[in-house]
Amino acid sequence: MKLMQLPRMMWSSHEGWDELGHEHPSMARLFLGLVLPLSFLPPLMLAQAADGIGAQHFPHVPAQAWLLAAAVFFVVELGTVLLMTALIRAVSQSKGASADVHDAFTVAAIAPVPLWLSALVLLQQDIAVVIIVPVVALVASAGLIRHGVENMLQVREAVDAAELALIVTNTGVLAWMLLVGIALAPLFLA
Repeated sequence: MKLMQLPRMMWSSHEGWDELGHEHPSMARLFLGLVLPLSFLPPLMLAQAADGIGAQHFPHVPAQAWLLAAAVFFVVELGTVLLMTALIRAVSQSKGASADVHDAFTVAAIAPVPLWLSALVLLQQDIAVVIIVPVVALVASAGLIRHGVENMLQVREAVDAAELALIVTNTGVLAWMLLVGIALAPLFLA
């Protein structure tokens, strides 16, 4: 899978997804080649924010608090991918679709890519952009979930695909809110 295919994958159940289904990359390859490297991005940006936007807007928060939040964020982030895999698998099974753990993991590994990439927004100083970009990334992730479950888990009925995607997306939003809470924890603990 190429990151350049992601925009098309958000709007189509075939563009990029069909190729991914044919490639059938192993879970280890997806984890080591996609999940692990991109999961480092938000914690690294949080650590960078200790000297950048965090220091500018919240000078009372020590750098060590940002670093601790980054470490906790990373661990929870990896756990979230595994929990989302289990959720996708369970919900797809309840809808009579494929309950293949590999396919569920594939969707769970690809869906957060826009969120991981949105962490790059912390390189700049505008607080409004720091809020807006992750929200747009969340919408992009919802599109990836919607079309990923339809293709990878072979959900044939559009209504079932939409319902499955809604359940997974809502749970993903809750997980995202937990992660945002972890990222902002230094503000409340300082």
